[in-house]
Amino acid sequence: MSKLNFPLFNYKDQPDYVREIISPPLTNAYSYVSNRLRETYESVLPKYLAAMKDLRILDYGCGVKPYRYVVEGVCREYIGADIGENANAEIQLQPGELLPFEDESFDVVISSQVLEHVEEFDKYLNECNRVLRKGGLLFLSTHGTWQFHAAPYDFNRWTHLGLKSLLTSRIQVIGCNPVLGQLAVPTQLRLAFFESFANSIGTVGKILFKPVAMLGQLKLMIEDKLTPARVKERDSAIFLLTGKKN
Repeated sequence: MSKLNFPLFNYKDQPDYVREIISPPLTNAYSYVSNRLRETYESVLPKYLAAMKDLRILDYGCGVKPYRYVVEGVCREYIGADIGENANAEIQLQPGELLPFEDESFDVVISSQVLEHVEEFDKYLNECNRVLRKGGLLFLSTHGTWQFHAAPYDFNRWTHLGLKSLLTSRIQVIGCNPVLGQLAVPTQLRLAFFESFANSIGTVGKILFKPVAMLGQLKLMIEDKLTPARVKERDSAIFLLTGKKN
């Protein structure tokens, strides 16, 4: 079944608080990279799930469930689990608490930009593996090169080989998609710094930053397009890995 047959919902129809994360405006320092990550999810998930239906899906560290719309057309049940109080999460966990599900309870686990914030990442990945049924799929994105961003903690970064190694000890890696190549990463880091500085100044700083951000998005796009695929696969800001439980 082709990607065209996948019932993909439009991200533009999602609530504002979701669109602010997956498709922020050009005046936001993270506009280009966030949109590229969204496009990667929209491309990768249908590739592996298009022939499936009635899936039970766990969003582990769900936040606002930013990519739920991608899988709604093939989903029977979508459950979000997160640490602490989160109105979007059906399951609210305490730090270090295990998932309250039986083994092999889910067809798919989605972990979007979570792993870098997890101190006990081995325990987290073991839980991903435990609740997946045999043949189930894990879609996990996290950072390669990125600035410190506590939410409230920020513990880890990985090379593409290190990330694959973490998963292959548990789950067969069947795909690795890079997001934002090496040439563009320094620009992204500088934009993040300038935005933080502008926000510290106040309203004037935020206004002055807007044209800087817009020019930065253009620069990011050009640099990212110029980065060879083989370089992106090795060094990127974000990697989206797809794993299959044997």
